[in-house]
Amino acid sequence: MTTRPSRRAGPSPGNRDAESDGQHRAEVLAGERGGRTLSEERAATRAGRLRSLDALRGLAIVVMLLAGSPFMREDLPIQLKHPQWHGLRFADLFFPLFLFVVGIAMTLSRRTGQPRLVLKRVVLLAFLGVALTSLKHQRLAIPGVLQHIAGSYLLAWLVLRSPRKLQPVLTAGILVGVWAGFLLWAGAGQEPWSMEDSLAHSVNEWFFGGFSTEGFVQTIASSVTVLGGAFVGRMVKDQRNPPLLARRLVFHAAWLIAVALLISIEVPINKRLWTPSFTLLTLGTSCAWFALLIWVIDIRRHRWWVTPLHELGANPIAVYVGFITVRAFVSGYQDVAPQLAPFGSELAGSMTYALAWVALAWLFAHLLYRREVFLKL
Repeated sequence: MTTRPSRRAGPSPGNRDAESDGQHRAEVLAGERGGRTLSEERAATRAGRLRSLDALRGLAIVVMLLAGSPFMREDLPIQLKHPQWHGLRFADLFFPLFLFVVGIAMTLSRRTGQPRLVLKRVVLLAFLGVALTSLKHQRLAIPGVLQHIAGSYLLAWLVLRSPRKLQPVLTAGILVGVWAGFLLWAGAGQEPWSMEDSLAHSVNEWFFGGFSTEGFVQTIASSVTVLGGAFVGRMVKDQRNPPLLARRLVFHAAWLIAVALLISIEVPINKRLWTPSFTLLTLGTSCAWFALLIWVIDIRRHRWWVTPLHELGANPIAVYVGFITVRAFVSGYQDVAPQLAPFGSELAGSMTYALAWVALAWLFAHLLYRREVFLKL
């Protein structure tokens, strides 16, 4: 449902304690406005919150939109296409980044302390996801992106309800359990990460009647990505010094990527299966993206380009729902669209379409933002 925040006076920065200030800054990132008006958000910006948080989810949405452009898709740069099976490309980093920001929001939003609101969000996301996926495939289709987000969010929320000291253990347990499940299912001498007959294939066949990259096993594995974001969210809440926060994020990015590359000797990096190596690697890259944005925006204060990212990130559900719906309707007319080849380059033509797709999404998000309308589940 869409909401229009009510106008009321917010607390002044001078009266805000350290914890509530950190929570306020992060809630604006996550789209959890809690009823603040646009003018109040701008006042909060002047009070010194991390603007890099605003841009993080917007960055994920921009790359996801580029990779999802409906016209001349076959001519997109290879780094905007997902690999057929094993391997990693640039586009693979940004759905995990989106889930990472979902985790940040979970830690820093007051709404996650209310089970009724959490369950309502999960049900609405799943229902909307099934409707969109079915529209896209023109038949009833259960797995999809929003359903994936809903499932990983719910599992991460359940882990975060446990004692804090137990949460890292449970998170590691999910990752190890998924790894062990693939190995045990394959049996001795078999390929656990096969394109034809893995644990994910069998489970998804049983649940959904066929393999899906947004399937049941992948959703369980990606809850680790959400939990990683939640743990980083606590760092944001507790650490008010941007340079120190950026250094901590770089440290975590370095060891996560190093461990992932070491694991990849035995476990291939594979987004379609959400393998443990892929999970840790993209957790590391998500930390690195966050650190980079903190350095550019909050430390170096190069902020002129942040507004479009912030506006896209403020209404991610509206942008996703709107543009998946549009793509479903235009998919039958892909051959009608002219084949562009500026300077004789079909790659340039495909990028022209992709950038226009992103610009249209930004215009939609901008109009909603200026009118203080936010789709909030």
